[in-house]
Amino acid sequence: MLLPNLKTLRLMAATFSLALLASCSSDSKSENAAPADSFDRAAMLANYSDQLIVPGLRELSTESSQLSAAVSAFAASPSEATLQTARAELREANLAWQAMSSYEFGPSEEQMLRSNLNIYPTSTDRIEANIGAGSYDLSTTANLSAKGFPALDYLLYEGATPTAVAAKFTASAARGAYAKAVAAEIKQRTEVTYNKWLGGGYTTTFQQSTGTAVGSAVANLVNQLNSDIDVTKRFKVGVPAGRFTAGTAQPTRAESPYGNLSLELLKRNVQAQKALFLGQAGTANGLGLDDYLTHVKAQYNGKPLADAISQQFDAVLTAIDAVPGPLTQAVATQPASVNKVYDEFQKLIILTKTDMPSALGVSITYADNDGD
Repeated sequence: MLLPNLKTLRLMAATFSLALLASCSSDSKSENAAPADSFDRAAMLANYSDQLIVPGLRELSTESSQLSAAVSAFAASPSEATLQTARAELREANLAWQAMSSYEFGPSEEQMLRSNLNIYPTSTDRIEANIGAGSYDLSTTANLSAKGFPALDYLLYEGATPTAVAAKFTASAARGAYAKAVAAEIKQRTEVTYNKWLGGGYTTTFQQSTGTAVGSAVANLVNQLNSDIDVTKRFKVGVPAGRFTAGTAQPTRAESPYGNLSLELLKRNVQAQKALFLGQAGTANGLGLDDYLTHVKAQYNGKPLADAISQQFDAVLTAIDAVPGPLTQAVATQPASVNKVYDEFQKLIILTKTDMPSALGVSITYADNDGD
């Protein structure tokens, strides 16, 4: 066997060095791509379904059932006492809805909960026309603005006194029948949604959809969180504050102009949005989108993007707390405080709709102006 000469040895060494460099370069690229792929998205999705979504839908279904029973009792025997019970149940069910409005995908999307439960301002003319006719189909598009929580807000609160409201129902059995039908539909749609998550198999579908492509569980969470923030910013705050009417306040276009629950509903909604971002149920902070952002080392102005988003949620909540209630009065008498809430929302949506999806490789696919 002939030994290789010096020139051949040098050539072999150079070739080996190039191969080694190429191998290192390839390894480096793989390591840079690893963080997003190695994050335990399955565990995150399990936390969302088991700790936030299913329990939240259970509460919404339970509260809606109690609302339906209370409205039926009031319609059967109108009095100040039965009215107050119905109002209390409306508040609880509406608050439970605020905690779930960011999850408009899967069974919630099938039931179109946002459109069927919370289109506002409610159409009082349509409500009164339906009551007068005594015949209506609440499942039609024409009646979207004549049902749900806003319609009950009108029916249970519109009147000078509780006694006056009860008197309207005493004088009109058709009014009671309509309120019962509205409450019954809320109950039916929330029950269907909860049952499909729990027993209908959607929990498994959700937990197993661990990718980030359009239609995946992660993409749905990111998109619907942003959609809900957009809706909240525009319709709960911007429209009544007059941001789209040259500064002219529109108090009757607030979410609960009759029962004056607007600020309370707004705050619960934002708290729920923050909880979704954090993956937090009560005091238990599980894996959430914030942890995913931390895992991929997402930054914003030199600090962790997850921290920036969490702090901006807090800024929105602080601004809400500074608004003197009720919102229907504040938009006219304290416009600066309401505009401050809107402006803080503007800062939040930039972080959640632009920076967060980019960092997580998720496409924003919803239409900006969808809303309740």
